[in-house]
Amino acid sequence: MTSHRPRRRSLLRAAPLALATGLLAPTLASCTRASERLDAESNAAPVVDLSSIAEVPEIAELVPQAIRERGELINGAALNYAPGEFVGSSGEAIGYDIDILAAVGAVLGLSTRTEAAVFAQIIPAVGSTYDVGISSFTINAERLEAVTMVSYFQAGISYAVKAGNPYDIHPDDLCGKRVALQVGTYQEELSIERSQECRDAGEPAYDLLAYTSNSDAATNVAGGKGDILMADSPVTAYAIARSRGTLEAIGEIEESALNGIVVAKDQPELAEALRAALQHLIDSGHMERILAAWGNDAGMIPTAEVNPQP
Repeated sequence: MTSHRPRRRSLLRAAPLALATGLLAPTLASCTRASERLDAESNAAPVVDLSSIAEVPEIAELVPQAIRERGELINGAALNYAPGEFVGSSGEAIGYDIDILAAVGAVLGLSTRTEAAVFAQIIPAVGSTYDVGISSFTINAERLEAVTMVSYFQAGISYAVKAGNPYDIHPDDLCGKRVALQVGTYQEELSIERSQECRDAGEPAYDLLAYTSNSDAATNVAGGKGDILMADSPVTAYAIARSRGTLEAIGEIEESALNGIVVAKDQPELAEALRAALQHLIDSGHMERILAAWGNDAGMIPTAEVNPQP
């Protein structure tokens, strides 16, 4: 089932950092050995070797002079959205967005730096405090009125169940099922709406299991406490990749939408430089390698565009 509801950025950016990134281990006594392995794996972030990515002079020449002279591309990101961007064990910014930023910088002959920011405050600061905003921003009409956006990834809502689907779950029929998700997300809001639809049809509502982090939700589906995980597709894919076979994907991705790098409207040269660098990474296979390391190569797109129609 594919819904046409407008996509929203789903995580509550005000959530405590350690909880939102899943860096705190679950304390639920019902966790099985399988779920404990999942929790341990979820904290083992991949390290992607970007040393083979070389500067491309004809693309680097597109970078505005002021940034070229500085030699550094500055990014603003809310570091609480694993696996896109979050805080590593040593306190550094990590995630597939951070690796993509570094890869783009290599193509442009620039070093890169990510500064932690409140999600809602990034876009207003792009063009002044930050050169770009790479923080899992969904491209939508409202944002395109304020800034330029360069597409590089596609995401939506997706699902996972315990390997083998022992409870015979299907995302189109969740009335009465135990649906695990992160509290305060769009998925919770959508599940409440769908629960009411179940009641209206004379069926039992969803049994919502709302956790403080997606890591907890995934862990408890792997351990059998929940029937199905409902989360943003990057989050679901990352949980599956780290689950050592205890989770598997089910159903189709819903409400799929492009993610984009935010650039100030008065920086068309920078936007074109980013587009060309992203396309080079796509064509050379480096983008697929980065996303695959984070379990998210399914979100790869064939063409990077400036201001694509949402």
